[in-house]
Amino acid sequence: MSAQFFGPPSRALRQHLSTLVPANGEIAPQGQFSQLGTPLSECCFLVVDLETTGMGAGAEITEIAAARYYKRRLCGTFRSLVQTRRPIPPKIVALTGITNSMVLAADPLEEVFSRFLTFWRAERPDSPPVNALVAHNASFDTGFLRRAAEQLDAPLPAALTVDTLAIARLLLPRPFVANHRLATLAKYFGAEKPTHRALEDVLATVTVLQGLLDLGQGAGLTHSQDFRVLQKVPRQLRAKRVLGAELPERPGVYIFEDEEGKPLYVGSASNLRTRVGSYTTTGEKRRQMREMLASACRIQHICFPHVVLARLKELELIARLNPPFNRASTRPDKYWLLELTDEDFPRLKLSKRVERENRSRALGPFSTRKSAERVRRVLSQQWCLRTCTQEISPGNPADSCYLEELGACIAPCRPQKQASYAQHLADLAANKSAAELAAVNTLLGKVRELAEREEYEQAAVIREQLSALMRAGAEQELLAPLLTAAELIFALPAARGGWVYLALAYGKPVGTAFTCANAPKIAIDQTVAGLAEVFPAPAPRFLAQDILWEQLHILAQQLYQPGTRIVRIRGTEALTWPAQGMLSRTQLRHTLDQARQPFSFQH
Repeated sequence: MSAQFFGPPSRALRQHLSTLVPANGEIAPQGQFSQLGTPLSECCFLVVDLETTGMGAGAEITEIAAARYYKRRLCGTFRSLVQTRRPIPPKIVALTGITNSMVLAADPLEEVFSRFLTFWRAERPDSPPVNALVAHNASFDTGFLRRAAEQLDAPLPAALTVDTLAIARLLLPRPFVANHRLATLAKYFGAEKPTHRALEDVLATVTVLQGLLDLGQGAGLTHSQDFRVLQKVPRQLRAKRVLGAELPERPGVYIFEDEEGKPLYVGSASNLRTRVGSYTTTGEKRRQMREMLASACRIQHICFPHVVLARLKELELIARLNPPFNRASTRPDKYWLLELTDEDFPRLKLSKRVERENRSRALGPFSTRKSAERVRRVLSQQWCLRTCTQEISPGNPADSCYLEELGACIAPCRPQKQASYAQHLADLAANKSAAELAAVNTLLGKVRELAEREEYEQAAVIREQLSALMRAGAEQELLAPLLTAAELIFALPAARGGWVYLALAYGKPVGTAFTCANAPKIAIDQTVAGLAEVFPAPAPRFLAQDILWEQLHILAQQLYQPGTRIVRIRGTEALTWPAQGMLSRTQLRHTLDQARQPFSFQH
């Protein structure tokens, strides 16, 4: 390789690299030469890449490859497939080309890992001991290596970790490259396109590494220790640390504001100083947060005795202030409910607001109209309900449709079937929870049947319907006790001792109180009695009136947390974790959520 095999950097890129050089005022007192680390011209890099069966901690390694790189030369390579205990998912086979038959004949992990460590530790005549472990998106590969080392009781040798993804983001930000995927960087530096096979990706990473080393000379990258310096927070962001330096170490809400006092971002934390300080560390990698900090000039804060109160206030402020950097701004009108209409011959319809008296005829909330419509269609089909919007009066015929012929509707448009339809709806209304679970079991059976027939696309459609129904049903079961309780007081342990008391009426907070640590019983009784004077509170006309659905969810979750104590309750459904219902199907909901997540294999 030549010194600049990809061509000299552009003028704009040279200007960018010069900004990464530390300012004179930031240079630390002179230390020893040993503190500089090894000169990069003398560093031996071990470049590694793994192929796995997936992304999670439970995934297995299917292939390990490595190369020793010293003085612009490859000094040896290592490559081996690894036998797995479980089959490789089809989507991984399609991505990597590694099949189950290939790994079946491979050596087990303990043998491959032992040979890999021998390759790592071995001193070769043309290569000194390894100084740095290099990978693209290094946290992925090093995470699997650490877990394998712990599992096999074979510790990894000590070495500096260099992530070419992180270094590329600093040295080659957009728009100098379209993105920082290995394939994009390999093309930029003139390497062969990676193929998601370990050794080919290692060789591409070697070229990217050398290209970054050449670029890094313009930013003062000369010794191994400079990798750590480069990854430090830019001085413009470090200057923002003073904004949160005086914040208390207590739960609360923080608001970043610009020079005109306009809110930029609202957040909550159990420790205000620690959370706000984290925005100016290397752990904060979100581009939008860096942009927000560049505009922030001050921080307002509100302290609370418990983080739950801070989260409730955070949601309220986001909904009211609509800060530009809160991507998921809370909009009270974005949620939908399903409701059995109050007609002679009811049907399911989408609704923004459901009257509290009709809560037994409702399902939800749904966070999107699409998911609500999906469940409306599937329940209408499962329960043989009409989907037409025409007015049907008792004893009079109306226009019929093809759904009757398909058996998907009892067809109250025909007078002779109106009695059976009315009885069917009465049974549904009386046993809505059981009917919902029956629909879940029916859909689950369809998914399995379609999967067995290898009709995966249709199975995925049914799976999405099942997932939306399960989420809405579980959310309704979780929120029902709060929405029906006319009086509810529960106590939360305060951050610094004592108790925080929260009074709710139909899910809406109507009062708070606080007792200090070691307060006598008479003081606690007086506090609770004073708080109870807010009752009776007027009953709202609609479900979740004057409160956000997200706030209700936080309160419902807290109600079941260890340490929470219910002090007073009146007018609610059973406040117990249901033995049967959507909430009891935890494993099924988890499996559906996992299946809905798109797979990505970042290298």
